[in-house]
Amino acid sequence: MSLDFLRNNGASRVTGEITQFDLLTDTVSQDPTPEETIGWSIEQAADQWQTIDVSSANWGSGWAYRPERFVDGKDVGHTVAWLRSPEGYPVPVRLAQIGAVAMHEVRGQLRREFELIERVITLSDLFPFDEVENFARALQVNRFRLLLCGRPEGGWSYLYEPMRKATQNRSNDEMIDLEKLTYSQGRAAPTILDGRLIPRASIPTDNTSPVIGVIKTHSQNYLHERGWQVYYDLEPCQRTPVFRLDNPKKGLNIVSWFLRLAGSGGAMPNWGVVRLEMPEAFFLQAVGGSFDYINRVSRLIYEYRCRDDRYTRAPVSLYPIQRAEESLGALFTESETLISHFYRLASL
Repeated sequence: MSLDFLRNNGASRVTGEITQFDLLTDTVSQDPTPEETIGWSIEQAADQWQTIDVSSANWGSGWAYRPERFVDGKDVGHTVAWLRSPEGYPVPVRLAQIGAVAMHEVRGQLRREFELIERVITLSDLFPFDEVENFARALQVNRFRLLLCGRPEGGWSYLYEPMRKATQNRSNDEMIDLEKLTYSQGRAAPTILDGRLIPRASIPTDNTSPVIGVIKTHSQNYLHERGWQVYYDLEPCQRTPVFRLDNPKKGLNIVSWFLRLAGSGGAMPNWGVVRLEMPEAFFLQAVGGSFDYINRVSRLIYEYRCRDDRYTRAPVSLYPIQRAEESLGALFTESETLISHFYRLASL
């Protein structure tokens, strides 16, 4: 089955992105929805917040729900071509390898227990249905899957960059869906997810699933004035008090806090800080609202911190998540090889 759709619509190669690697970028899930409300006085009164040192919070044998499973996703993609829609809009074509993996700690060793990998082609939904269907079938024969970008809220654009970004976001959304499926294969095991819980976990408000989200990028202001002072006072292995994020529309209320993994003595004030999330139902019902559990989890995550200075995101990364990403990347085809293969198939 032919891939002539691209050539028939005047597609041209794009070579400027071949050496640019778009690794996992949480473009969708960082910002809370407008319905999210914040409760700061869960552990300490909001105007009395102090840093909390967790360095002495050893796990011990009497505590359950020690995280032992780690889920991460990866999106490595490039814009490989562009064409114009019948209306004249620029339509970037993105080729990506997306995947998700679960790693399990077994007697101190990390083992890959489940993975999902796909090759996807993403473009905007601006062409006649029959042409798109034929193109999708031809891609499927050649082990690619077609993803279509729906009409954005602001409408289609004659500007190239917003259209390119839309294809990247669509691919990233699909990667998050793979993370969600991967997590669901073992949701009973205490799990650490790389990213926010709401788009990845799909668990209802009353669910007590033992899952923790680790967020590396902070694009939303969750803190009050005193909270920011405490945030900047954090030393490694210290955390802020817990606060609550209520989001009934999304079906999941969570408790959250910030933890510094690295950076002190002159480092940038926001260096090495992650935000952690936990389902409120799990916190209240499974561990009885225990802040000692929060301390133990925080200390464990601090011990999991990545110590590889060669890894660009080491200050806010965990070693098991780094290993998950490397394990997944080892299953991907080398990018330039895959791009060349696609060009041959599409006669571009």
